[in-house]
Amino acid sequence: MPWSPVRVRPVTLADLPALLELAGELQDQVLPVEGGSRSRAASAASRVSLSQRYEEAIADPDRHLVLAVDGGETEAEEALGMAVFIVASLNALLDVPAVHVSHAVVADRHRRRGAGKALVAAAASFAEERGIEQIVVSVHPGSRDAARFFARLGFVPLSVRRSAPVSVVRRRLAPPERSVEQVLRRRALRQVRGRGLGVPLGSASETELAD
Repeated sequence: MPWSPVRVRPVTLADLPALLELAGELQDQVLPVEGGSRSRAASAASRVSLSQRYEEAIADPDRHLVLAVDGGETEAEEALGMAVFIVASLNALLDVPAVHVSHAVVADRHRRRGAGKALVAAAASFAEERGIEQIVVSVHPGSRDAARFFARLGFVPLSVRRSAPVSVVRRRLAPPERSVEQVLRRRALRQVRGRGLGVPLGSASETELAD
């Protein structure tokens, strides 16, 4: 049976089950687990929380959730992919409006059916309707397929954002701990160098102890 043309439409509350399923696919793509695929059967509390966030997003006039579907008026729809459109500045330094596309995902079993291109085309139409000339997409650095897909459509890197836990940053910023023996060895080495350069000798300074 031939596939029906892919079309993109706004999300409704009735689409929550499909959104949750696609959100699981998105998490699988950006949060791989060693030794096997990540289970989408998350805890009940996590699923309820995610459902509430999607309900809030659907009700938010500044966020536009869209669904790529297959099927027409005479047949049941099947959700193929989703995306979120938000109008914001191009970046923090340029006050140029742009349509930001996030949470874009196409279900693995529905790839190569044109759903990804349909979502991008919907983003372009959304931008044109509002007189906006730029589209920005968020791509996880580990998703090479997504990076290649958007590159083929003319998207180029705009910036690189990196994240790290505060605890890791603090550990890296902290000066290395040195034992008394290490301080004495460094002092002795500096004394030897001082003799050669004519620098007065003396006890370890506060600077030496802090190095």
